[in-house]
Amino acid sequence: MDRLPTELVIKILEHTVVAHYGDKNGLLKLRTTCRLFDEVLKPFALRTLQLEFTRLDRAERKRRPLSNRALRRIGAWCEALYIDMMVVRDEGEVWFLSDMFSQVPSMNSFISNLRRKFCMDEESFTELDYRRELGFMLEHAPNLTAVKLNLPFRLVSPGVFRAATMILGNSFEALAQRPDDSEPLKTLVLENLSDLSLVNLWRNPQDVKNIITAFSDLQHLFISARRNAGHAHITLFRHRLWEMIAKAEKLESLCLVDLDADEKQYWDIKTSSQRESTLEDWRSRCFPTIRKLPKKVLPNLACLELRQAEVLGCGFLSMLKSFSNSLRELYLDGVYLKTVYSAESPQNIDNTLWIGLPNVRPSHDNEWIAVYLRQIKAQLRVCRVANLGYDQYNLDEEPRKGQVTYDLVDPSGLSRCLEQRFVEVATGLKQPPAPDGSPVTYLPEEESQDSWALADRERPSDIRIEDWNASYYLSGQHNPTSAWQKSIDGHFPNCNQFTLSTLHDFADNAYNGMTLLNRIRDSETPRDHSTA
Repeated sequence: MDRLPTELVIKILEHTVVAHYGDKNGLLKLRTTCRLFDEVLKPFALRTLQLEFTRLDRAERKRRPLSNRALRRIGAWCEALYIDMMVVRDEGEVWFLSDMFSQVPSMNSFISNLRRKFCMDEESFTELDYRRELGFMLEHAPNLTAVKLNLPFRLVSPGVFRAATMILGNSFEALAQRPDDSEPLKTLVLENLSDLSLVNLWRNPQDVKNIITAFSDLQHLFISARRNAGHAHITLFRHRLWEMIAKAEKLESLCLVDLDADEKQYWDIKTSSQRESTLEDWRSRCFPTIRKLPKKVLPNLACLELRQAEVLGCGFLSMLKSFSNSLRELYLDGVYLKTVYSAESPQNIDNTLWIGLPNVRPSHDNEWIAVYLRQIKAQLRVCRVANLGYDQYNLDEEPRKGQVTYDLVDPSGLSRCLEQRFVEVATGLKQPPAPDGSPVTYLPEEESQDSWALADRERPSDIRIEDWNASYYLSGQHNPTSAWQKSIDGHFPNCNQFTLSTLHDFADNAYNGMTLLNRIRDSETPRDHSTA
């Protein structure tokens, strides 16, 4: 190795960094080989600092917090911070589980362990401990520009989750109070954001000031959200969510993920009826899209991704309209358009469609998404979608399947999927004729809009799946909206094995407890009948 030119050694080590993706510990060991290895690998190996539960927990401390000396030595190399508090439990959640499993004595040790080890208190760690340690790390990392915060992942939803609210509030405070000579925060990832936590923070003026300061220079924002308050608070959460996002006036990319939506399996049409939920409850499950932003807010938002969400047509169109002047890239994955169907007025089902009907002008109350993108002159250079579908609410007492096809059938007879045709229409590709030779054209609402809204690009003969599929495109290209979810520094994945194992253990114990509880209830049922 000593005989190789230094430039060649550096190139080899840079490729070694790529080869060690997912094995940061292996890269850290290579630093000890020699001084040159240390100098070349240090900017990569020390790019991200991590603050996790095991560094704060006093009950069974497995890792010590970084010392003042260590942070002074490595802090200047840190450009990203990964905060993982997903295993933290809340007293309300533990009391809820304790009450639920009161008839199952074997669950007592599990409940006791949750309360003793994973709740924020003097035995484990306090709110002040978290704030002090986070502030300490930020003080010694002046070049930090990216933060990922994993908030507590709830097993059950008994009400306000105070632990998550305290962690979120203290995180914003620490970010807002960084030293003046620190680099501005440009990338922020918020995982498991609770609607209740955000609404509660917004009631405190100081918390709002901290959010404004922390968001002032943001360019990239990723939010995955959970909603626990029900339809009564959906409007309040929508206002607070978009008020918070609007504080990032320099924002260039935004990704929103709804953690309440079912991501296990996608359907072209999924149905609900009055037997499963009320119309109001069904509507409350839609992700809170923006209704109207003040002028000159988010003027630089060029890239938008919406994933795993149910949306109302009116709200979704309002969001697209709000960003139409700046939006250049749109990604949709696992998004369902909510529609209402009744056999008494079946024609109304075509009011809300992803693409629209060919050779028909939509009326003023139609919500045809792809056609609307052309009407508002959206200048999209990239449009990719995957797993689009319809979430239908049936008003009939006895709903019948197979009544509605929406625009799922390819009118050109080429068996193209909904997603491919959506991208083609939204980006202005001329459509192939129908099997009988008649033209297939998607018209805007008014004839005066034809000059810019009609398709004006010839359709390529070799359209590849990555030309329209969001999943394929983002996995093979630079991801401008959600890459930071997996890797906050772009080199190593955000992975905490302790968190994964602990959450799996929580879920397994809760599942076993429910199994035992159901057995107890089943065994008591015959006894009650015999007593009667």
